[in-house]
Amino acid sequence: MGAPRWLAGGTGAALLHEEVRQVADALDSVFGDEFVQLGQWGDAGLFRPYARTRRQAVVGPRPGPGVDIVGELDDLCIGGDCVDAVLLPHTLETAADPHAVLREVDRILRPDGHVVIVGFNPLGWWGARHYATRRAFPDGLQRMVADYRVRDWLRLLNFRVQRADFYFFAPPLYRPGPWCEPAAGQEPPPPGLRGLATRFAHWQGFAACYLLVARKEMFSMTPVRFERRRQARLVAGLVNPTTRNAA
Repeated sequence: MGAPRWLAGGTGAALLHEEVRQVADALDSVFGDEFVQLGQWGDAGLFRPYARTRRQAVVGPRPGPGVDIVGELDDLCIGGDCVDAVLLPHTLETAADPHAVLREVDRILRPDGHVVIVGFNPLGWWGARHYATRRAFPDGLQRMVADYRVRDWLRLLNFRVQRADFYFFAPPLYRPGPWCEPAAGQEPPPPGLRGLATRFAHWQGFAACYLLVARKEMFSMTPVRFERRRQARLVAGLVNPTTRNAA
């Protein structure tokens, strides 16, 4: 599916602006040859310029502007162990099988490769509205996946989470203009509400989204040497006992 329409409004634009900042900071220290973004969130080329790799590609289930590879996200036409960085911008929340998508990420990533995952926080007030409206908010999501659950999935795939950040503290409302300013023809929000949002602006419970950065662990093989057992010698048809047998 394409990007939800609400991302073109004031709330969506503010969210994308903050997510670009978060993703750019997360990718700033990730280098290599290949960067792959799985799924489209906003403009397909929104995050591409911030990859510090020689080549970048966006994979989507359908053709569209900025989509380089068309294919199923849980069955990628990409070789194994050949990608240095993968970005999942709300992909686990919009994919039919998020576990299969993560398994494909594990398959295509090189050892020591990085995955950056962006998701909505079901424990925040966006999550509260998501469940209060029978999971119809925000538009375009099939589910919300908590950060601790994603951590568990990554741990099972031998990833180590290096960074976890919560961001975007706007109220869960669609606004055509900036979320902190009244829309045309509407009354400004009460001063108490604005002050409450400012007071809890950095509390995780009010964060709409989270970002995780995880590295694929590389395990080196250590050769195990087996001791050669002492062979019993035959003496005149009888077994010459070893020291252990003699005892």
